[in-house]
Amino acid sequence: MKDLERQLEQSWITNAEAWTQSVREKQIESRKLVTDQAVIQEIMRHQPAKVLDVGCGEGWLARTLAEKGMEVVGIDGSNELIKLAQQSGGGIFYTVNYTDLCDNPKQVGEQFDVIICNFSILSEVIVPLLQALSVLLSKQGVLIIHTLHPFAVTEREQYEDAWRKEDFQGMGEGYQAEMPWYFRTMSSWLNDLHQAGLRLIHCKEPIHPLTGKPLSLLMTAQKADDREDE
Repeated sequence: MKDLERQLEQSWITNAEAWTQSVREKQIESRKLVTDQAVIQEIMRHQPAKVLDVGCGEGWLARTLAEKGMEVVGIDGSNELIKLAQQSGGGIFYTVNYTDLCDNPKQVGEQFDVIICNFSILSEVIVPLLQALSVLLSKQGVLIIHTLHPFAVTEREQYEDAWRKEDFQGMGEGYQAEMPWYFRTMSSWLNDLHQAGLRLIHCKEPIHPLTGKPLSLLMTAQKADDREDE
């Protein structure tokens, strides 16, 4: 597992320029058609003043939210991607990997109204990360997780928790390394949220306009001890 985790981290360093080109030139069909707008709408629904973008990449989402008047902090484990984000502005950006974040969550700030993980939770063990992020939420703040829909598995794949490989085919040119990532079922997502002390308060399944099938899964959670009537 540790080897796969290292490969996962390294892939974002190796592929930083290729990924940035794919995002900025809108070369990923699913994002262009559905998922980018879906995550923006879900964030806006909560009218946050302060947002933490976890796994911010080259910063497109942070820039979009900053343009709408929000204070945005973006973090990523790839220093190459953070440099590209800083060059384009739109927020405060830090190079922080998830291990360091778990050790010292408040190094990136605190009292965030929204924490967004936009296709950025890709590791096998995620409960410590979810627990660390919950510490950073404001009262009634929400954690939004946007991920591949668990039902979006091919007929050749088993519906079970397992490491998979992303080869970036169809996302543009220049990718030099495959990316291992951990697929989890719907029940695993829900169980991990519960184990981390979070409760699901909203769920959305953005649909491909042509196929009618779900492209992604948006889960919005709060700390379990946060109640609106308190």
